[in-house]
Parts: sequence; C-alpha cells; structure tokens
Amino acid sequence: MWRNQEPNKLIFGIFLTFVVARYMQWGARRAIFETIRIEFVLGLILTIVCAVIISKKPIDISHAKNVVSGIGLLFVAMLIQLPFAADPEMANQIFVDRVIKFAMLTFFMATLIRTPKSLGLFLAAFLFACFYVTQESARGAISGSLVWENQGVMRLHGAVSIYRHPNSLAGIAMGTIPFCIFLWPAIQRRWVKLLLIPPLITSFICVLYSGSRTGYVAFFAFIAYWFWQSQNKKKWVMWTVLIAVLAMPFIPDQYIGRFKSIGGEEAQGHSKEKRIEILEDAWQVLKTHPLGVGVASFPAVRIEMFGRKQDTHNLYLEVATNLGVQGFAVFAFLIGAFISTWATLKRFSKRLTLVLLRQPDSVDKRIIRELFSKLKLCEQTTLAIGGFLFVRLTLGLFGMDLYEVYWWFIAGTLLSLNTVYLSIASKAKAAGLLD
Repeated sequence: MWRNQEPNKLIFGIFLTFVVARYMQWGARRAIFETIRIEFVLGLILTIVCAVIISKKPIDISHAKNVVSGIGLLFVAMLIQLPFAADPEMANQIFVDRVIKFAMLTFFMATLIRTPKSLGLFLAAFLFACFYVTQESARGAISGSLVWENQGVMRLHGAVSIYRHPNSLAGIAMGTIPFCIFLWPAIQRRWVKLLLIPPLITSFICVLYSGSRTGYVAFFAFIAYWFWQSQNKKKWVMWTVLIAVLAMPFIPDQYIGRFKSIGGEEAQGHSKEKRIEILEDAWQVLKTHPLGVGVASFPAVRIEMFGRKQDTHNLYLEVATNLGVQGFAVFAFLIGAFISTWATLKRFSKRLTLVLLRQPDSVDKRIIRELFSKLKLCEQTTLAIGGFLFVRLTLGLFGMDLYEVYWWFIAGTLLSLNTVYLSIASKAKAAGLLD
C-alpha cells in the first residue's frame, strides 16, 4: 500500500547506519571510524541524496510549519552569535561539530521517514543504539568496572566520553524509557514487543545507579506525564503502586539517600551550593550582556568576571546567556512549536481513528486493520516524543543541553510524524474511507 512512497533501501540503510553510528559513538570506539570520520562521510552522502530527493518530492509540513520556523530560527540565532562570541574558537568548534551535524539529522529524518514502515525502522535503529549504550553500562554496574565514588555515592558512568558523566548517562537512559513504554501497545507481534523489555531494564538500571539527582527528578516527571496520558488511570495507579512496593526493597540505601538529598543534606561535597553559585553568576552575566556572550562562551566570560569556569548547569540560563534575550525568545518559540505541533498531531490522530471506527460493515476489514495498525504506531510514537520532550525540559532545569542532539531529534520526529500521518490519511482517502 505504501510501496511507492518507501525510500530507496540502500539510502535508507545508510541513514540508519548514520543514526546508529551517531548514538553509539562509533568514532570514539574504533580508531578506523575516527580516522575516516564515519559520521561526516555518511552525513555528506545523505546530505547530497536528501537534497535531490526533497527537490523532486517535497514534504508536506502543513501541521508542522512552526517546527520548521522554530528550528530554522534557532540555527540562525546561533549563527549570528558566532562573530561576537567571547570564546570564538570554542564557539566555532561547537557550531560545526554539533549544531550543523545535528541539524543534518533533522533534515535526514524529515526527508526519508515518510511511511509507517520507515518510521518503525528508524525507531528500531534508535532503540538498538540506545540499548547498546545502556547495556554496556548496566554490565559495568554488575562487574563494577564503570562504577566509582563521587560525592559520597558509588555512581555508574558511561563507556564512551559523551556518556561518561553519570548525568549524561542518565540523560540518554531517560530518553529511551518513553519509547519503550509507549511503543509497547503499538507492536502486534509478541516477540517484537518483548524486545522493548531489555532496553527498558538497562535504562532503568542506568538511571538508578548513576546516582544522578537530575535523572531521578526527570524519572518522576516522566511518571507524571505517563499518568497524564494513561487511558485507565485507576488501573495505572494500581500497577504502579504494586511495582513500586515490590521494587523498593531492591534499591540500595545509598541511592534512596541520594534522592532524599535533593531537598536535604548531601553525603559529601557541596554540589547544590555550587549550582546556586553558578546560577547567580549566570544571572549577573545575563544582566551585563543581555544580547548574549556567544555560542558556548559562558565559561570564558565567567572566568573573566568571577574567576570561576563551570558552565551554567541550567538549559534556560545557558540559552539566555549564550544567545541573549532574543535567542531565549527564539528557543521559547521553538518549544511552543513543539508542544502545539504535538497537540495538533494528537488531534489529527483522534479524527482519523474516529473515521475508521465509523466505517460500515461493507468496508474491507483488512484495509481497516492495516490502517489501524499504522495509525497506532504513529499515535504511540507521538505520545513517546511528548514524553521525551517533557523529560528534556525537566532535565534542562539542572543541565546545559542547548548544543545537544535532543532538539533536532524532536524536530525531526515531529516532522516525520506529520508526513506519516498524512500518508495514512491519503491511503484512507484512496480507499474511499475519507472525504
């Protein structure tokens, strides 16, 4: 039914390889991949091919125009700041190595993911890469090879540099959990459904043993989101309470104490006091430089003003100090675009569902079942990306993630979902089910 819209298998295979290479950090794992700059090579090929594809087959962004505007404005806001950056070398490095590279991911996703099948394959590649990262840390937790003491707690770390810090490890783990939870109802084959359990378990282990209070807050924020989106809240509460009661005896006391230290005294160190000091410094920098100090330049300015180097440890102050009040307005617009597009896609899904449910008995049931299964995948992916966004906004209260892939990933997913929803509606219309 969707065969004429499926991307070329070779090109899509290169795209999936790019996704896995990026999240698994192939360049940091093998010298050969670092030497040939594997992500750059794959990205260059995909950029050329996707430019040709989109020139011949433009995508319909009717329900996601604000996402395109928001992500474009954010790119421009960062680009404009480059000549004025207080730390020009760092600013240019971050812009090239992160902003441009991650913007490419959005472009590739929006261009190549146009059908339910391509969406499912992308999600499989993404979850495989996340599982690989979390399982190697989970094994490191068992062996003790990736666990060492920090701030009076034994904390789990990542195996490669980008996930080395416990907060970074908890971050990728928390980004995996919404997809494991919400994709479960969308998968019909039992053996495929069971494949979601391992990454869910390893992600939970990473969050728990990271000792990341940021991760703990994000976990409970996701629980609140999950409850909000649940269709049967009484059943949800019953199962959640049961699982929590059964799990509590197996959680080591030091991690329970770590969670309690969010509002109390720390076992060791003064990280909370340091964070408050950073926030105060960031506010002073913003008042002194309301138009921003430039991409990734806050640490350099902080050294100059206060003799202290650490970054903001807060996404929102990172945006404001780096990109200025105008950049903060752009970022706020982008987040608003994400939320409004997410809500629009949810409404569109409900309308399609009602149309399919109201079809007379004379309609071929096989067509209805197929459309329902495709629509369910989109609906559950929409819920998952909403949870992912909610988690990232929560983590942003305690971490600086402006130059990470998350915002580009969310934009690409929403743009892809918009296209796939429209393809389902088009097929329903072709089958005479939709006016």
